[in-house]
Amino acid sequence: MTNGSPNLTGKNVGLLKRIQDRVKEENHEQEIIFLHCIIHQEALCKSVLQLDHAVKPVVKLVNFIRARGLHHRQFIQFLEETHADHQDLLYHSNVRWLSLGKVCQRVWELKQEIISFLELLKKADDFPELSDTDWLCDLAFTVDILTYMNELNMKLQGEDQFVHDMYTNIRAFKNKLTLFSKQMSNKSFTHFSTLATLKEAPRHTKKYRK
Repeated sequence: MTNGSPNLTGKNVGLLKRIQDRVKEENHEQEIIFLHCIIHQEALCKSVLQLDHAVKPVVKLVNFIRARGLHHRQFIQFLEETHADHQDLLYHSNVRWLSLGKVCQRVWELKQEIISFLELLKKADDFPELSDTDWLCDLAFTVDILTYMNELNMKLQGEDQFVHDMYTNIRAFKNKLTLFSKQMSNKSFTHFSTLATLKEAPRHTKKYRK
């Protein structure tokens, strides 16, 4: 596993090229797999999943409440008065995009309280997604899939890990995705507990399988 520096990956004198040449001398048929920043590659999955349409309204909503002192205090007080399960929203940083999973989950769990709070402020029209059943399905799917990606990310972090163990975790995750796809083809959401709560979910199975 490399970090992309020239003295490692140089085409002519880089360490990887020298290793490759030596292995080919010993066994011409032997193939070598070089891995570059496994965790960073996993982070790129967010772009592949095309979740921006689900995520951006969540970030906008959180920023509307958290970034304004008065709104934030009013929201905390509102949650206390309504005896909500959570007492605040989580703040999201673009630098650590995996926090999105927890942020989306908290917004999902507080969505009814959030809708009521926005109506109180007469700002519900600024967030029409919260009344859009198709968008809510996409948000539920986002909550579930990012939960699995967060779990994978945790397995890839930490000291004293061998690259073959990390690669095994990646392969297991790919197999898990294949299982999820097959289950969804049968309108089964066994492993998507958030999505399973919505009756509209079955009509989106084709999109989520892809």
